[in-house]
Amino acid sequence: MSEDPSERFDMDDPREVIAEAEVLVVQFGWLAERLLVDQRRSDEAGPYIRVVQPVRTPQERIRQLREWRPGFNDPETYVFFPWPGRVEAFVEAGLFERIVDRCGDDPEARADCESALSKLLQLDRDDLLQAIRGGEKYHTLYERSGSDS
Repeated sequence: MSEDPSERFDMDDPREVIAEAEVLVVQFGWLAERLLVDQRRSDEAGPYIRVVQPVRTPQERIRQLREWRPGFNDPETYVFFPWPGRVEAFVEAGLFERIVDRCGDDPEARADCESALSKLLQLDRDDLLQAIRGGEKYHTLYERSGSDS
């Protein structure tokens, strides 16, 4: 992991990042949760796609990967990719489809992709509703007074 991934591919092109990175962590806008995409494969295990909680450092994530994927060495490329928009925009841009395509014909990995996407879309909807209604992460700056009708 000593090589800088930005020297291997264009970090400004999300399609290239998705196509080349062994491990990709996508942060979506204001969601705390991340999409972890580990595309490494062995005879015993295929790609690993999950919605995960944030960690403080890349080294902490690597330690997690060692636990979750004990048969694998540390990834050669690990990319943290901040996506500034909502999950739906990531899907509409065709980026999630590229992740699914990298899973090939592995049915378990494809099911993990669908499960992760479903969870992310629900988290995104919940976040948007909190922003509109006010919630634990959001609060209104101005409230309508009781005398307004």
